[in-house]
Amino acid sequence: VFDAYFSEQCVSKAQAHFGKAAESRLEAMGLLVGKFCSHNGRPWVLCEDYITADNSATSVSVKFTRESFRDLAGEFRAKRTSPQTIIVGWAHSHPGYGCFLSQTDVSTQEKFFAHPQSIALVIDPTKTGENGMLKRTYRVRNGATEEVSFAVIRKK
Repeated sequence: VFDAYFSEQCVSKAQAHFGKAAESRLEAMGLLVGKFCSHNGRPWVLCEDYITADNSATSVSVKFTRESFRDLAGEFRAKRTSPQTIIVGWAHSHPGYGCFLSQTDVSTQEKFFAHPQSIALVIDPTKTGENGMLKRTYRVRNGATEEVSFAVIRKK
């Protein structure tokens, strides 16, 4: 049993985006689309897709451009499969720095992803982990960062 489940497509899209940005030594980011779920009273998150738009990035920071929000809204509407489909968190890269939430990341999580089940996926596209690029998933609760367990699932 895991705290978060990612579709293989979701992770592949994020990794491709982050890998491309890392070629220019830039961070990258996007949003995680899915559902907040519960089984026998235990909450978990399903991340079905990754969406992104134009990023303004350096080697140590990333944000969406002002124009990005219109594009993100359109992409989200196109991906929304049911009324339960929502933005469940965000994903961003730390190329060459490993996986963690910086103080800026914690502030972003608290400000924009305040739901207790919202998650942050961090990928270092320059390092390898158990299944490809190094990946970690986090939540922030009362200012404290906690790493959460996750699995990548394949459609049958």
